[in-house]
Amino acid sequence: MPRTRPPSPRRVATVLATALAVAALVWLGGIAGERWALDRLGAQAGPRLDLYALGLESELGKYDPLPALLGEDPRVLGLLAAPGDPAAREAANGFLEEVNRYLGASACYVVAPDGMTLAASNWRGPASFVGRDFSYRPYVRDALAEGIGRFYGIGTTSREPGYYVARAIREGGAVLGVAVVKVSLDRLERAWAPAAERVLVRDANGVVVLASDPAWKFKTLAPLSAETLERLRRTRQYDQVLLEPLGWRQAGAVDGGQVLEPGRGERFLALNRTLDEGGWQVTVLYDLTPVSQARVAGMAVAGGASAVLVLMALYGRQRRRTRDALARANQELERKVAERTAALTDANLGLRREVAERERAEQELRRAQDGLVQAAKLAALGQLSAGVAHEINQPLAALRTLSDNAAVFLERGQGRQVAGNLAMIAELTERMAKITGQLRSFARKSDNHPTSVPVAASIAAALALVQERLRRAGVEAGVGVVPADLAAWCDATRLEQVLVNLLANAADAVAGREERRVAVEARAEGGRVLVTVADSGPGLSAEALERLFEPFFTTKGAGAGLGLGLAISAGIAQGFGGSLRAANAPGGGAVFTLELPAAGGQGDVG
Repeated sequence: MPRTRPPSPRRVATVLATALAVAALVWLGGIAGERWALDRLGAQAGPRLDLYALGLESELGKYDPLPALLGEDPRVLGLLAAPGDPAAREAANGFLEEVNRYLGASACYVVAPDGMTLAASNWRGPASFVGRDFSYRPYVRDALAEGIGRFYGIGTTSREPGYYVARAIREGGAVLGVAVVKVSLDRLERAWAPAAERVLVRDANGVVVLASDPAWKFKTLAPLSAETLERLRRTRQYDQVLLEPLGWRQAGAVDGGQVLEPGRGERFLALNRTLDEGGWQVTVLYDLTPVSQARVAGMAVAGGASAVLVLMALYGRQRRRTRDALARANQELERKVAERTAALTDANLGLRREVAERERAEQELRRAQDGLVQAAKLAALGQLSAGVAHEINQPLAALRTLSDNAAVFLERGQGRQVAGNLAMIAELTERMAKITGQLRSFARKSDNHPTSVPVAASIAAALALVQERLRRAGVEAGVGVVPADLAAWCDATRLEQVLVNLLANAADAVAGREERRVAVEARAEGGRVLVTVADSGPGLSAEALERLFEPFFTTKGAGAGLGLGLAISAGIAQGFGGSLRAANAPGGGAVFTLELPAAGGQGDVG
């Protein structure tokens, strides 16, 4: 058995140097990936933190004027002038009850200078504030001393947390009492809950008063001092609540923020913003899992690149060895190679021609791919343009009808009807300008800001646009009882577009039939708004039900439609978090159901 020669010291040093270089490159790749992820996170985190801070400041600031307005009412001033007068107390209680019902606040009440509550909006309930002594509350003391008091805490009577705003009621230089408004901030927390990042707000004491995660509420990030706990006990700010620390560990600082570890392997980047008033601090927590993943990815990329470099170096070394061996063999076989030079030259020329052909084929392939991409873009643009043309067709038909009616009314001398038709024509032209903005929204989510839209008004507007068409076709249109307070969370113009399209399709479905009826109904169901449009037509075939919402599919005759109306309507509904469905009614005819979120359940802050 031949003896194995030990590796030379030079070879060992080369291997060690290569291993160290690869390790350093992998480490630097991980650092670069982590740095990139942190920079990207920081670019997103700053504006989001500003948004949360400004939103909280706006929410708190809008309640500041309310106590001052309460203090200017004659019924409140009359009660403060005669605290013992039952009639004055009853009038003030009724006024505060009515105002609180209008504002939707938790409570409104008036406190005497000694801290005793004289009147309150909840005077009828078992947890009435009337007769309660709130002199120990900081917001009462601050309002008496400085004119205004702000406070967040748990109600000692109602046991419900809330934000208190109090203002002194003055007459001349004398303080007659304090007007207080208590509001709930639960709406902010509900709006924060679905966000990808997590949010919490701490007061000046370090207690979490608002949080996207309810488990964090009334907890602290660090233990409170004995002095702070004693002050909170005296003011009963968090009465009967155990202010326990969350137990999070601070694991360092990154780019002006803190790295917190709540446990269970979680790591968050915490960015803080202190509000100007009250000393409240808004903290936004961003999951650092993507940063860790980016570091691993960077290390993997660097490791792969290192492996490629090492393989290239080994390949080059082996190639040099092979070349040297071939050179030696060439010297020995020079005579034989000379005999076959001509054949090898021909083979080499053929190989070059093959390489050139392959290069030309690759260039042709690239040009073909570019052409296909451009053709796909033009096809998508043509489809969207056809959709906009279809949507404009309905307002144009309505314009023609309104203009014809205006001419008839003008001949009859009915100036008021002419003015009404001209006003509707102006509205339709404005609507047509809005419709042309749908080229982008058809391909992606709508940029329109949804609002609370009364469903009854939208149904009436849609019927007004198609009523002449229904009349000429002899179609009887019926609308069920729609609750006056039924409102959908969407865009009013888009909702009317969908309704007009459904009504027009229903009119086409009953054309030529003995019974021509279209029925529209709307109702609320489980936080959603359902609008149905039913017709007395022949119904939908199995093929139509399967392909009804495909672009360019239509059951109408040639030239009667592009087959885009229902596809666009379904896209509009989906853009607002809803849907559009079709089915055959048990008694015959087709039923289209438009489902949209109900206003008030979508973060409506109006």
